[in-house]
Amino acid sequence: MLCAFANFVRMPEIDRVIRSAATADAAQIAAVMRDSWRAAYDGIIAPAILDRATAPDGGARIRQSFRTRPWQRMIVAVEDGIVGYAAFGPERDVLDMPWPYPLTSAGSEHEVAELYALYVHPARWSTGIGRALMDQVLAKVRAAGYASITLWVLEANARARRFYARAGFAPDGARHELDDLGGVTEIRYRRALTACARLEP
Repeated sequence: MLCAFANFVRMPEIDRVIRSAATADAAQIAAVMRDSWRAAYDGIIAPAILDRATAPDGGARIRQSFRTRPWQRMIVAVEDGIVGYAAFGPERDVLDMPWPYPLTSAGSEHEVAELYALYVHPARWSTGIGRALMDQVLAKVRAAGYASITLWVLEANARARRFYARAGFAPDGARHELDDLGGVTEIRYRRALTACARLEP
């Protein structure tokens, strides 16, 4: 059985569903991403760059990802509409190759998975949605036979880093500058998919 979050606090029962995403969800997913980016990256990414990166597109980029990334899987959290989502799949070669990043050999061999994105609408932060999405991602990649999973997080995003640490992830030393976002630095986190002992006590 895959371990869930350390120090898990049971949340009140909520009418919430975690399900696979579909192209029909694209506009709502894009809205969650836009609002969460603006809340999470305020003061980290320059306002003009943030405005450009979150410009409304009606979900066009999300729909395109369904067409161009057949290896990607996406799940959504639904309450009164979509309130969070996560995208994941095989590990990509972020360090050595330009965008769009190809898969690493470990990703292609289904040895190392990657969490590409996990966002929750800021109005629903600290309600257990992120935890529920993360638990589903970890369960799915472990069931698919992956031995470990990585993710990239902005170095200055302390809130997200605390969240990932509680989910059993830790920095592995890799760093990458995002030139298209003003040169902010992201760092790679990694965790095994086998033991509870790696989770924070």
